[in-house]
Amino acid sequence: MRQIYGRKKCTYENEHILKDFKGKSVILVANHIKPRNKFLRLVTLPYDAFMIRGMLKKHGIYTTALTSFDSGKKGKKTQGQIRKEQLIKGIVTSLDLIPINRNQSDPETIKEVRRRIDLGNLGLGIFPEGTWFRGFRKSRRLQGGMAVLSKRYNLPILPMYIEAYNLNQPTRIAIGNPIWEPMDANLVTEYIAKEFLRLKERRPVDVGADVVGTTGKE
Repeated sequence: MRQIYGRKKCTYENEHILKDFKGKSVILVANHIKPRNKFLRLVTLPYDAFMIRGMLKKHGIYTTALTSFDSGKKGKKTQGQIRKEQLIKGIVTSLDLIPINRNQSDPETIKEVRRRIDLGNLGLGIFPEGTWFRGFRKSRRLQGGMAVLSKRYNLPILPMYIEAYNLNQPTRIAIGNPIWEPMDANLVTEYIAKEFLRLKERRPVDVGADVVGTTGKE
């Protein structure tokens, strides 16, 4: 990954916003790209997470992510399914990501997240689309887990839009305006969706109460 894709030039937009997070922990939310590259699709490799980690590392912010290792299906599992989940959990852990089981409470994971957050300089990554796509659309419904974690750990939310669906074209990461204070999930998802679209279209920040109110910082 580093040799083939890590050398690819990427344009960073609004990088100055990251200065506000020096020494702090933050929830990072981005669109989840489905690359055209067959190799990346085959290994389901999160190239978008790879790009985010590389960018933030330059600013002294270490990036990890909550990564599910279960199938997402409830009910009794076969021994084969259990072994597969154990294997995936091992791979997730080896990449220094935080494994989670969506079907059951996991106190150890909660403790691990808290420990890392308290150390500071942590970017906790979430893809609110829930799965990967080949583009971001206005009608896309985002999941509200980012708002839940923001309230639980009292963390700001930083949106960023990634343009890397086709690696034969220039890639870029555009950083959006943060949500500084925890808010209800419906307000968060609505704001993040608008930011994704604004960053995608490279529109300037709208001057209005909605932006100031959602960021909580003038």
